[in-house]
Amino acid sequence: MSDYFRHYGYIEPGKQIRYSCNKGGMGTCEPVGMIVLDAWMPCPPGHVSNGWTFDFPVRYVEVPGASVERVVHEGDQAVVNLLIEAAKGLEKDGCRLIFADCGYFGRYQKEVAAAVEIPVYMSSVIQVPWITVSLKPDQSLGLICSYGPGLTYDLFEACGVSKQNFERCVIVGASAECPEFNKLTQEEAGEFDGEKVRDELVQLAVKTKKEHPEIGAFLMECTDIPPYTAAIQEAVNLPIFDATTMVKFLCNTVTQRHYGGFI
Repeated sequence: MSDYFRHYGYIEPGKQIRYSCNKGGMGTCEPVGMIVLDAWMPCPPGHVSNGWTFDFPVRYVEVPGASVERVVHEGDQAVVNLLIEAAKGLEKDGCRLIFADCGYFGRYQKEVAAAVEIPVYMSSVIQVPWITVSLKPDQSLGLICSYGPGLTYDLFEACGVSKQNFERCVIVGASAECPEFNKLTQEEAGEFDGEKVRDELVQLAVKTKKEHPEIGAFLMECTDIPPYTAAIQEAVNLPIFDATTMVKFLCNTVTQRHYGGFI
């Protein structure tokens, strides 16, 4: 068990209590700790690695060595020790849950979750079971990712997704069909045209829905996609889940407040 202290009670304005923080930790009350890829690319609002995306503080830690090549393309298991070290640091700093800024970090879900005492969610793929349970038996879940060949069942299994639910997913890799979006899958891209990326992703989602009319909802697995989710939803007219909505939901579970109002 961890000896780290976390105050889960909401402090009303003006209220004073006995305060504590962890020795060696920052103690600056960032409820969400975000593990970040070692990559050079801009993250616009809507991306989980842009602080303006959220109305609560997030503590970010980039993990040197956890590159796109090693995490996304190779699934290098040697990365797991780097992630565990980062997760332990976030826990010491007082974070109440841990997320990661790339869905392919899901490969390491079990190991990182076992290493700390706070909830860990390394990939938006974790949402698959409770999305599919909301669909009709004959409906599929459209899942748009960056690198299709890398999103294999072992990653889903690590995230607690059954084979049955995995087989209900229509998986589409955006980097293979979207040239501008493909820049985001390169570690040293450094820039991209957001308008082009939006249009490519909208067209891809529309095409996927047309080819698979049985799709009842979409999951945008890639954390680079949420800045354009609203535009995609307008085009496909379906519920859309992504990493950003997941982080917002999860933060609510560790920052509960008493309800008040009129009746």
